[in-house]
Parts: sequence; C-alpha cells; structure tokens
Amino acid sequence: MNETMGQIIRQLRLERGMTQEELAEILGVTFQAVSKWENDTGMPDISQVVPLAHVFGVSTDMLFGVSYKNSRDEVMKIFKKAQDCLSRPLNLKDLLKKYRILQEGLKQYPNDSFLLMQCLETGLSLSYQENDDLYDAENGQTIYQECIRYANLLISYSRNSNDIMRAHMIMVMLHSAYGNFKEAHQHIEQFPARADYNIHVMYRYFAHWRKEYDKEIGSCQFANMHYIEAMLNNTTQLAVTFLKTEQLKEAIKALETELTLIQCLFVDDEILPPIHYREQGDLYMLLAEAYLRDGDRERALESLGKMVDYDLNEYSKITETTETNSPLLRAKAHEFYIKRIDRYSQTATKLADKRFEKLYDDERYKQLIIRVNQQ
Repeated sequence: MNETMGQIIRQLRLERGMTQEELAEILGVTFQAVSKWENDTGMPDISQVVPLAHVFGVSTDMLFGVSYKNSRDEVMKIFKKAQDCLSRPLNLKDLLKKYRILQEGLKQYPNDSFLLMQCLETGLSLSYQENDDLYDAENGQTIYQECIRYANLLISYSRNSNDIMRAHMIMVMLHSAYGNFKEAHQHIEQFPARADYNIHVMYRYFAHWRKEYDKEIGSCQFANMHYIEAMLNNTTQLAVTFLKTEQLKEAIKALETELTLIQCLFVDDEILPPIHYREQGDLYMLLAEAYLRDGDRERALESLGKMVDYDLNEYSKITETTETNSPLLRAKAHEFYIKRIDRYSQTATKLADKRFEKLYDDERYKQLIIRVNQQ
C-alpha cells in the first residue's frame, strides 16, 4: 500500500525532530492544520507544497509519494542500525562503528541529504582533535578528508538552508583544526554578519501584525532557546580559552556567571536542566579546575560536590515529560531536559580526571569518590 501524503509529512517531520507546532509556525498555519494533514483528514493547500518540500529539504515528488517508500524507509533503517551501536557513555569504538554503517548506507543512497548530514556530524566528532575521548587519532586525517566531500555535496545540492549552513560551520571547524585556514576563511565568508534575526524572529513580526499573539509568544520563546544555547556555547569556549592562557580569574568569573544564568533562567523549576553539560565539558568540572589551578582547594571541592549532587540526584529524576516552567522558554518546555548522550560523562570518570590529582589525598575528595562508587 502506498504512503499517503499525510504519512509522508509525519515521517519527515519526526525524522527532523520537529513538533507539529514547530512545523505549523514555520509554514504560517495552525498546528491543527498540520494534524489534519498527518491524519489524512485534510490536505495542504497547493501553495504549501513547495514550502513544505523546502522545509524538509526534499523534492515535491517525495511529498506525493514518488519513490518515497523504498528509499526513505531503507534510509531510516540504516540510520537506526547505526544509532543502535551507541551506548552510554559514548565511546570511540561505538562512534566509529556508527560512522562506518552510515558510510555503507551512502553507497546505496549517495545523494541522500539526511545520510550525508549524519556522516558529516559523526565525522566531525571523530576527526576534531579537541573532542577528547572521541577523537580518532589513527583515522582522523582520513575522516577529515571524507567530511570535506560530504560537506561539498550538501552545500551544492541540498535545498535545506539549515543543512547548508551547518555544513559550512563544520568546515570552518575542521579546516581550522587541520591548519587549512584559507579554506576555513572561504566558508566563514558564507555566513551573514548578523545571526540574531533567525526564522523565529521573522515569524514574531509576522504574527504580531496579524494579531496572532499566541504565535508571537511562541516565536519569541523559540528564538530565546537558540540565543541561550549560543551564549552558553560561546561563554564556555571563552572560559576554556581563559584556562589555556592562564587567565584563571577571568575563567572563574565566566563559569560562575554561566552557572548563575542557568539558575536564574530556571528559578521556577525543581530540577535544573542538564545544560551545564557542554561539548567542552561539565561546567562544574571546568570551574573546579579553574579554582584548583588558582589555589582555591575549598571552592574546587565545593564545585565538585555540586557536580556529584546533580549527577547522582537531579539527573536521574529527569523523565520524558520533564518541562520547564520558565515563561521565557515555555514553547520549548522539554527541549532543555533532553539527556544528550554525546555530552554525558560518568561521574566517576570526571572525578578521577588527572587535573584533580592535587586533591587525591584530601579526605573530602575521597568521600566524594566513595559516595559515587556506592551508587
């Protein structure tokens, strides 16, 4: 039996991690309209077909079911097989296995933008030298070259602007990491001078003058999520750079401010979301390192204690239904509480890190180790 357009829209939406509300906001329709499409009790207006295809980065033929079932179902089977290789905490062996499965899938579907992006994202994790335990020193250079090919294909052929800009971003990161600064600069030049006016801000203006104030509120909250994530990423990287350059007071201030910001944003919530788990490391762990290197053992131990408290008590309480009460972020109520496997590290591993070796003989540090091991 052939897929209906509604079933195809639903599948494409879920593959991209979008809610009905998000899709509706982008298209300027109600989420009830999207629900009707997906339940086959209504059809998109003909004027919505091209925008729908653009949002998903597919052809209009795919929306009408032409060559959809055979290829899309098989692509998602490949992705699921690759994703099933991963375990927590994430490790190099599993990630490399996922990458190879995705590459085999590309041999079958060489122009599939979804598989290309998955290969590019996974390749970035494996070939970026500062990615700690996930960097593949043996194959990093080869994977880097493969990522260049994947990025070029996405930039040339994808109709999804988000994929294109993400490919440029990854190329800036990898070309810079491997010393190819001319190539990195060429990708940098593809970015706009301002990034604060994203699609959600545009819909804010749109909804405002249509007097659709619920949509305006949602657009503001969506935009806030992106701004907060960007600020946390930049501030964490700033603190890490301060640490590398021995500007310890500045690193401490940056990390303290960042953690205070998280507490202020989620002051109405019983559980803070795990957004202090950043790609550069656990913020409590980075702050403990900064304190210790600055000669403040007391505060270093205090920060490690907060890290243990959260990991052992708060993190385990987060469920699929945990949401924030923040009026700044309610449209993305659950987004911040997603337990991301690529940012989670075991508490015992974090505590045993060699950067804390000056604390190994401290009785309070030993008690933290005992407490973690008893869990």
